[in-house]
Order: sequence, then structure tokens, then C-alpha cells
Amino acid sequence: MKKLLLAIVLAMILPFQVWAAGSCVQSIDAIPNANAVVPTTKVVSFVCTGDIAGGTVGTIPNTAMSATIAAAVRGLFLYTVTAYPTAGGTAPDAADVFILDAAGEDLLGSVDAGTTAKNGLNLIHATLKKTTFPYSTYLQQAYFPAVTGILTLKVSNQITASANYTIELVFVR
Repeated sequence: MKKLLLAIVLAMILPFQVWAAGSCVQSIDAIPNANAVVPTTKVVSFVCTGDIAGGTVGTIPNTAMSATIAAAVRGLFLYTVTAYPTAGGTAPDAADVFILDAAGEDLLGSVDAGTTAKNGLNLIHATLKKTTFPYSTYLQQAYFPAVTGILTLKVSNQITASANYTIELVFVR
């Protein structure tokens, strides 16, 4: 009876784990500044694990900042975006990163409605840490957009099953 019960439980749980969509865990850190009462630099981290087998292997769903984190960075300026393999995890494939504002504009300068990366092109690397500035396709130069709403992380072309990578967004006042 116990074996039958165990088999039923495993049959119910295992498919969800095998077909689980990728995910990201969000956190925020304030970098202290000796000359300011309120920290003027904040780092938002997305620690991501790509899809195991379901859908498109290696992908994560588009991940919006939590309301709490978005409120903490509202009024700051996006300064840099960094990507690197998460220590001790499965090395990712080269992949593109998009940071979308509430209107869907990619703050890293993609064109064609977020399908062709500019500064986010191959930002994720299998072994290296890579950093870029936000980029304005219209201005054709780096710029530092003010955060006025919730930002969303989008990753394209990641095909390594269970890939582990971290995306860090640095915000300054």
C-alpha cells in the first residue's frame, strides 16, 4: 500500500518538475554611501534557472520586478546591466538580454519590438561576466533612463537546459 501511495505521489509531482518553466529569484541591495544619508546606488539581482525540458529548453518567462523592488528604484536611473553565470550552477549558452519598461521599450536598445538585441546581444556568456549601458536606438548612444514603473527582464536564445545565470541591474540617483 505504501509503495502504491508513493508511486501515485511521484507520478503527480514528477511531471511538474520535469516540465517546470524556468524562473528567477529577485533581490535588492543598497550600496552604502558615506556622503549620503540615503544610499544613492541600488543593485537589483535576478538569479535565474532556465527551463529543464518543457516548452523551449533553457528559457525563463518574462520576469517583472516585484512591486516592492520597483517602488525602491522608482525615480532612480538605470546605470548598467551585468550578466554572468551563477557560481556552482550549469553554465548558460550565449543569450540576449532585454530590459523592458512598462510601455515595452527595451532599455538596452533593441529594435523590431524587442526581437533584435543591441546592447543586450549575447550579454549572457558561458564563462564571462559582461556589463553594458542602457542604449537609445533613437539617439544612437548610451543613456540613463529614469525608472518610472515596473521593469521586466526578458531573455532570448538561451537553450541550455537548467542554465544558471545572474542578471544585475545597477540604479543610481
